[in-house]
Amino acid sequence: MYIGLMKKGDTVLNVTKEFVAIRRKSGEVDVIPLVSEGLGYRVDENNIITIGYGDNTVTIEHDNGVSVTYF
Repeated sequence: MYIGLMKKGDTVLNVTKEFVAIRRKSGEVDVIPLVSEGLGYRVDENNIITIGYGDNTVTIEHDNGVSVTYF
């Protein structure tokens, strides 16, 4: 099995059977959920969480393009 999630300059922080955490070259961290299917895994692209720089806010972008920010 090969899971291609990284780009040049990225670092893997943690791997479990539920997720992979990758520190991107920018310093942000992506927590990428994995879903077990049959004999392998797939990436749950709809539920990736990016931990970035900010002022302790959480922003969620909905399918219709609207973003909601929680303070």
